[in-house]
Amino acid sequence: MIISKNDIFRYTGDVSQVFGTKQYIFAEGKARGMRGVDINNGSGLMFTVLPDRAMDISLLSYKGINFSYITKAGLAAPEYYDDKGLGWLKTFTAGFLTTCGLTQAGSPCESDGEILGQHGEISTVPAEEFCVETDLDAEVPEIRISGKLRTGRIFGDNIWVKREMKVRYGENRIYINDIVENRSGEKRPYMVLYHFNLGYPFLDENTEFVTNAGYVRPRDDEAVKGESWREGFQRPENGFKEQVFYYDSKAEPGMTCYAGLYNEQLGMGVNIHVKPEQLPKIIQWKTAAYGDYAQGIEPANCYPEGREKQKEYGLEYIEPFETKTQEIYVEIV
Repeated sequence: MIISKNDIFRYTGDVSQVFGTKQYIFAEGKARGMRGVDINNGSGLMFTVLPDRAMDISLLSYKGINFSYITKAGLAAPEYYDDKGLGWLKTFTAGFLTTCGLTQAGSPCESDGEILGQHGEISTVPAEEFCVETDLDAEVPEIRISGKLRTGRIFGDNIWVKREMKVRYGENRIYINDIVENRSGEKRPYMVLYHFNLGYPFLDENTEFVTNAGYVRPRDDEAVKGESWREGFQRPENGFKEQVFYYDSKAEPGMTCYAGLYNEQLGMGVNIHVKPEQLPKIIQWKTAAYGDYAQGIEPANCYPEGREKQKEYGLEYIEPFETKTQEIYVEIV
């Protein structure tokens, strides 16, 4: 239901009764000291933004049903990040969204004289100039979350991301707009991957993968084993090995490419919409192992095999002082 600001005032004494945000600081474990922001859109969609983890999203639920996957690592502050090899996995919360990049995404590798860990560092960067605003004067009341992320070092990168997220009252969509800027005089490899992660109870054996992207191939021999059922899912299986499938983004002119999951028994689904010219790849990641029960939908400009391997497929670069934009919206259906 969409209502105006004045209608909200007529029905409530304080807007937070139906719509709004709550900011706090985590008090224990590896998350201690991190900031959290809970968002309530007023019609059943609730999610948590982590300003100190690239403004990524941890928990997300709709009408009380959890959609996101939280790994065994749990929530971890950025100071626990390990940039060597697969050390990234030690602080990979997953959550509904983990952003990967910006000069490396995918498997650890050595490239251009650099030793690169899994998926790059952007997901561990705390936001600067972070702002949460509830705008009741918009045509439809909305919440906007914004901030800036930097990855840089002397004699090296100086890449910034301006991220804005938006949700409107009564509309079950999250809009994400990233503007990436190379503020250095050298062109840099540019790899970005949005690691959306779906989990139980939304994800179970009644869940089906849906997309208008074009299927390309399985990543490896392990994925070949599951190719015949890549659109479906299953119950947890001890010892299950992850399976990854590659798709090309495509859409009619002026339209978006989408990929998502639908749970027939729950009558709920989620679609992730992207522009093919911005994010030309969709990666489907499946793991049904005990405790590692998740399905990932990963729009990207690369394959998740590391920078050196990506050179064989075609590595994108961001030129000096160039900006690139990624516009994504997540829709609960």
